[in-house]
Amino acid sequence: MEEPKVLSITTEEMETFAVKAIDKAKEGFDESLDEKLDEKFETFKESMVPAKKETEDPNEVFGKLIQYQWAKQKNSTLLKTLDPQDEATAADGGTLVPTITRAEIVRLIEVFGDARRSFRQMPMGKANVITLPGKLTGATVTRVSENTAITDTKVTLTTYTLTAQKVAAIVAFSSELLEDNIVDMASYVNELLAEAFGTEEDDQMFAGTGSPHTGLFNASSTYGNTISVAAHADITYKNLVDVTVGIKQSYLRGASWKMNRAVYGSIAKILDSNGNPIVVNPGEVRRTLFEYPIQLIESAPTVGAGMPVLVLGNTNQNSFMGIKREMTATVLTEATIDGVSLAANDLVGLRVTKRDAFSVGQVLGYSAISINA
Repeated sequence: MEEPKVLSITTEEMETFAVKAIDKAKEGFDESLDEKLDEKFETFKESMVPAKKETEDPNEVFGKLIQYQWAKQKNSTLLKTLDPQDEATAADGGTLVPTITRAEIVRLIEVFGDARRSFRQMPMGKANVITLPGKLTGATVTRVSENTAITDTKVTLTTYTLTAQKVAAIVAFSSELLEDNIVDMASYVNELLAEAFGTEEDDQMFAGTGSPHTGLFNASSTYGNTISVAAHADITYKNLVDVTVGIKQSYLRGASWKMNRAVYGSIAKILDSNGNPIVVNPGEVRRTLFEYPIQLIESAPTVGAGMPVLVLGNTNQNSFMGIKREMTATVLTEATIDGVSLAANDLVGLRVTKRDAFSVGQVLGYSAISINA
C-alpha cells in the first residue's frame, strides 16, 4: 500500500478554492429558486388578481394589491411608539431635576424719602412738643427830618408747633425660617420696612390731612399766592408766570417746584411760541422751569376741590420736620403678638418704631396752583 502523499497548499489558494466552490453551489440553487418564484408569481397573479380589462398591465394590478395589503396591515397592526426617559415624569427622571431658588428677592424699588431731603430737620431732644417762634410782622422804619420825632415800631410773632407722633410696625418669623432660608430674610424685611416708613413719612408731610400731621399740600393752608385752575391739565404758561411773580422774589431764594409726576406731565406738554417745551431739559434729572428746579413728589395730590397741586418755594427754609427718635429696630423673643406667644411658638419678632413731627411753617413763603374750590 502506497503511503499517502502530503498536499501542500497556501492560505491564498485555500481561500480561492472555497470561494469557487461556494459560487458553483449557489448557481444551481439560485436558478432553481428563481424559477420556482416566477412560477408562483404567475399563478398568484392569475388566481388572485384578474385584470379588470384586457389592456390593464398585470404589474400595475400587482402593485395595487401590494398597496392594499400594506394599508390593511397598517390599520390593523398595533404600532409600538418610543417611550423615552424624561423629566416631566418623576419616576422617569423628573425627581433628579431640582428647582433652584436664587439667593435674592426681586422687587421694585419704591420712591421714598423725599420729605427728608426737602424739609428742615430739627432734633427734638427730650421734648415731646417744641414751639418755634416765627415772624408775623416785621419792624417799620421811617425817614425823618431834622429835629423831628421818630415814629415807634414793633414786631409781632407767631408760633409753629412740632408734636412728636409715633409710627410703628412689627413682623414675626419662625426661628426655622431665619435659620434655613438662603436669603437674609431679616435684612430684606428691614429694607422693606425702611421703605414703608419713608413712604408713610412722605404721605404725611406732603399730603397729610391732620392725622396726625398736616402736609405741605393742604387745602386749609393759606399760601402767599394762589392761582386756581379747573384741573392740572388746564395749567397755562400764564398761570406759571403768575406763580413765579406772585410773591416776593426774596422768598424764592433756594426755591424749587414740588408736584406730582402727573402734574409735571401736563406742564411738560406746554410749548412756547416757537413750538419748544417750556421745561428746560424735560427728560433729565436737572430739569428746570423759570430756572427753578423741579422735584417730583409721588405723594403730592393731583385732584381735589381747593387742593394745591403745585407749590413753589424753599421748603428747607419754610417748613420743619421734627426728629424725636429715628427708626429703631428691636428683636423680640418673649412678647405676645395678636394673642400669640413668641416664646411658646419659638417665634422671633422684629419691632420697628419711629417718632417724628411736622409743621408746614411759613406758608406765606409759598406760591401755589390749586384746583378750583
